Amino acid sequence: YENEDIASLPSFEKKGYRTVPILYVNGSRIEDKDAVLARPGQTLLSYLRDVLGLSGTKLGCAEGGCGACTVMISRYDPTTAKIQHYSANACLMPVLA
Repeated sequence: YENEDIASLPSFEKKGYRTVPILYVNGSRIEDKDAVLARPGQTLLSYLRDVLGLSGTKLGCAEGGCGACTVMISRYDPTTAKIQHYSANACLMPVLA
């Protein structure tokens, strides 16, 4: 369902499901108007370059072997109360993974 359809699904809202992903890039939260443009089949590279206009991540081999598209992904681990950092190939990583 697109965001406009959420009003027709009252049980969806009651359960607290989000229709817009929460995304952070370079330490700043992405506005909902840009976050809603992320699509399930889209790569992180495409989202960063085409939607956000961030051209620092490059497309090289499109297979994850050259490293031109490498980005750092961070996530908070509530069990250890620490932030975990790991690298990912943005040309292969889905933006909504």
